Amino acid sequence: MKHISNQLLILFLAGICLMLLQFFMIREISAILRGTEIVILLVTIAYFSGYSVGYALSGSFSQTGLRLLAVVFWMLHITLPFSLRYFAALLHEKSAGWSFAFVIFFAMFLLSSFYSLLLPWFTDKAGTGDSLARLYGAELAGAVTGAVAALTLGAYPMAQPLLYQASLAGLVFLLWPKKAVGAMVAIGFGIYLLAFQNMERGSLVAHYVKSLHFQQADPLLSVNSPYQKVDFVKSGMTGKTYIFLDGNMNFGSTSLEHFNTFLSRMPAQLLHPENTLVIGAGSLQSVRNVAPHSGHVQVVEIDAAVANGSRRFLADVNRLETISNWSLTIQDAKNYLGSTDKKFDLIVVDVPAPLSIQLGLLHSVEFYALARGRLTEKGVLSISLSGGFSQTATTPKTVAAAALAVFEEALLVNPDIPGRSFIMASRSLSFGKEDIQRAGLNMGYKQIAVFDKAEALRIVGDTAPMSLDDMSYPVLRSLRLVVKRHITGEMP
Repeated sequence: MKHISNQLLILFLAGICLMLLQFFMIREISAILRGTEIVILLVTIAYFSGYSVGYALSGSFSQTGLRLLAVVFWMLHITLPFSLRYFAALLHEKSAGWSFAFVIFFAMFLLSSFYSLLLPWFTDKAGTGDSLARLYGAELAGAVTGAVAALTLGAYPMAQPLLYQASLAGLVFLLWPKKAVGAMVAIGFGIYLLAFQNMERGSLVAHYVKSLHFQQADPLLSVNSPYQKVDFVKSGMTGKTYIFLDGNMNFGSTSLEHFNTFLSRMPAQLLHPENTLVIGAGSLQSVRNVAPHSGHVQVVEIDAAVANGSRRFLADVNRLETISNWSLTIQDAKNYLGSTDKKFDLIVVDVPAPLSIQLGLLHSVEFYALARGRLTEKGVLSISLSGGFSQTATTPKTVAAAALAVFEEALLVNPDIPGRSFIMASRSLSFGKEDIQRAGLNMGYKQIAVFDKAEALRIVGDTAPMSLDDMSYPVLRSLRLVVKRHITGEMP
């Protein structure tokens, strides 16, 4: 009976490890590779391929072989996630392509394969259907526990890795219940616990310096939220704080600060809205931009980690302590727009470029139509085109095509900011080209090209918008970025 109980507990711990590993290590790998739809897909395929390899090899191990493999596996994993960051940073410095190949290999053959040996190995030894049901049930219960832990502990940087290491240490000891093994994994876990802060910081610094070319980096926050890998990093040279989501910069560059000016401040100054909705918290700089010109500002953000990080580390940017006419709701924007009865004079969509299907949905015809239904008669939707608008710029034309398909009137704004363009769309705009250009000049910008809907449509041409029926564009863009970043090395 004790033997059976040990098997059930081993599989329960394996289920916890599998789910935590899938959750936080796939996030780590995706962030290292600057996650896009294709990167996340490849890493996920690699992970489950490794899991399949384990199933295939499960009958090849004796009990002694399985125990030895468990110790070797533990020795490899006791350094996670630090070793992965260090090795990837080192390889990236030499060759971005080798870095990409390494982390995919690591995900496939070293992360998940061992855990998939256990269930078929124990099942073969038991040899009955009743045992299979119990054994599989134990692993499934562990997976559910791991999933709950992954989703609830994401705001605490140490929680997921420490729970993973503790579960793995317990699993190894149960497989090989010797005092020497127990002492080894206990000492290893203790060292991991004591070294965590320094290793976490050091490996993050290595990643940002070697892979993302920071001269000096000061990691302020790094968590795996239920939605993405969220990093706040301060540059040691400039003192500026950056936001990285799944390895992609979301705030920090000069152009991104100017981006917020045109996306939020300009339409707010032109409209003086009573009620403003900002979709996506980001740096929360949009609140600072629109609050002085609005009666009330409602911010909707799906990821509490982003909003909390911006409150803590970007207070000098958003100055929220000086603003009282705003509120924050943690909710999916699609769900919020579909469930609220409120009407808004201005809706600002402050979300990243469509590098994934989930982000593509926020740039789709259906999402803009949903937003249109929550606008007042002269209410305005302000969106970024995720690039500089021109006949050769595919992403801006794709985003613009969706907005132009939904709204009766629109003005497309092309300021003298490298790679930035915007659309202000409405049923009936209360301002025109000259008003935008005048406002831009008053803000210190010298050249602002403005296109009306007819002019913008001629440039967009037959470019298809993103829609629920066609999300091919984020996938294709992601593929191009993978090739440029990790295969040809064209992009830093």
